[in-house]
Formats: sequence, structure tokens, C-alpha cells
Amino acid sequence: MKIRIATYLAIVAVALIILITVLKEPGTTLEMVYRTAGLFAFLFLFLVILSSEYMPQMKKIFGMKFIDVHHNLARIGIFLMLVHPFAFALRVQSLSVFVPKFYPLMDFFILAGRPALYMVLLAATIAMYRKKMIKRWKTTHYSMYPAFLLIFTHSWLIGTDLQSGILQILWPIMILIVFGIFVHKHIIKR
Repeated sequence: MKIRIATYLAIVAVALIILITVLKEPGTTLEMVYRTAGLFAFLFLFLVILSSEYMPQMKKIFGMKFIDVHHNLARIGIFLMLVHPFAFALRVQSLSVFVPKFYPLMDFFILAGRPALYMVLLAATIAMYRKKMIKRWKTTHYSMYPAFLLIFTHSWLIGTDLQSGILQILWPIMILIVFGIFVHKHIIKR
């Protein structure tokens, strides 16, 4: 019960930090939409990764089956991840925001959210059809880790709301947690 309350409080605290950060720097409606969607997409994908690595704990914390928790978090995260570039595309009036750029290298890192979007969509699609498509679907599903790193890089380099404030502390903590989980669950436990 204490872990459940602490988990909910932590999620609500991060959500409030995101909202306060966005509201401190108001912009046009589209700017507010893509900034908020991008930040919350990062949070939900963080929670998706955590949920996938701590399956037994999900039922205890959220009171429902792991797969339901994981899929609900993933649906929300992917929806927000799609809202972010669509709102930005409307603002700049160009679909070029969906085209990955690989060169020069710094442009790749700045725009790393573009390939990350396709990596996440591919991983989610393969997971949806895991029984029909690929026997080793989990291997493809692990692309969420590099996708999360690309999203972090994108948000860190050009994210309006990560230029100062508490998100400059919170975002590296989240990426370090994901990195630590990956090392612990997939490298050390092998």
C-alpha cells in the first residue's frame, strides 16, 4: 500500500512539475500543445519501460494485470508522441518534421526524436502482432531503450522547457534510471 501511494505521488509530482514548467513560459496554443505533449510523452515512455521491467510489481502497485498497465501507458505515450510532431508540423506548416535527418551528426542528435518516433511505432506494432509476426519480438521491442535515449537527446538539445529549471535535473535522473535498469536486467542478469 505504501509503495502504491508513493508511486502515485511520484507520478503526480512529475506531472505537476511538467505542467508548471510549461505554464511558466506560455506560448501560442500550438506551442503549448507540442511542448506539453513532448514532455508527457517522455514521462509515459519512461513509465512504459519501468512497467516492462517490473511486471510482478505492476499488479501490486496499480491493482491490475501488468499487460493492462503496460499497454495503457504505451497507448498514452504513443498518442502524445504523435501529437508532439503533428502540432509542431502545423505550427511550421511543413511535413518535413517527420523526415529523419542523419547528417551532419549534430543535426541527427538535435532531431533525434524523428527516428525515435519510428522506432517506437515499429516496436509497438511488432508487439501488437507478436503472436503472428516474429518469434523473437522482444528483441525488437528492446529498441525502446535506444529510442528513449534518442528522445532524451532531442529534448535535451532543443527542448524549450529543458533549458533551465528542475527538468534539467529530472530528465538526466530518468535517463540514468532507464540505463541502470537496462544494465541490471539485461547485462548483469544474463
